[in-house]
Parts: sequence; C-alpha cells; structure tokens
Amino acid sequence: MTEADILALTYQDSCWVYRPQKTTLPSGESVFQKGLDGRQVYENIPCALSSPSGGKLGKKEPTASIDTDFLLFVRPEVEPGDTVKVIRLGREYLTEAGLADRQPSHNNVPLKLAKAKA
Repeated sequence: MTEADILALTYQDSCWVYRPQKTTLPSGESVFQKGLDGRQVYENIPCALSSPSGGKLGKKEPTASIDTDFLLFVRPEVEPGDTVKVIRLGREYLTEAGLADRQPSHNNVPLKLAKAKA
C-alpha cells in the first residue's frame, strides 16, 4: 500500500470534476461550456474538503464581495478553472479550482466557493 493509498483512506467527502470545453451544436454553432455544463472528467471520487477560510473581502468591483476559500485534498489532477462539486457531510458545494500544489501522495487544490446548498 502506497502513501497515497493510506491517505485516501482518510477521505470522507466525494467530488465530481467538470472541465470547460468548446463544443459544436447540431446547428453548427460553436459554444463554450463551463461549470456543470462542461465535460465531466471525474465522478464520485474520494476527497477531503478543508474548513472554509471564513472569507476575504474582494474590492475589485464597485460592490464589495466576500470570497470563501477551501482546500481540496484529492488524488487525481484537477486543473485551474475546473468546476468541482463536493459533497461534504450531506451538503453540496459548487466551487472553482485554482492552481494545485502537487504532492507525491495527493494534490492540494485551492477552491473558491461559487454556491453552497444545504
């Protein structure tokens, strides 16, 4: 059993990963699909979602917003811009992935909360 296998045994959460893609509609029109409309690359894989950061104030827009950040600990590679749906303790989190910190046993993927459902 490898270090990655042992660490994966501690994962209690599950996630689905969707990658943005360009596709052609039957009409011949090209469209860019992202979010849950993107191409599903992973389904129901074990992971661990960190506790939320508590948020940080973003002042780039005329109206300030508070972004909530998480870390996702997962074995497969998740690319920046992927949409990641995580189920943690029965609650669904829809997030966007940042640049992962790759480790020999797992990836630390920064996530920005897009939407949470109870």
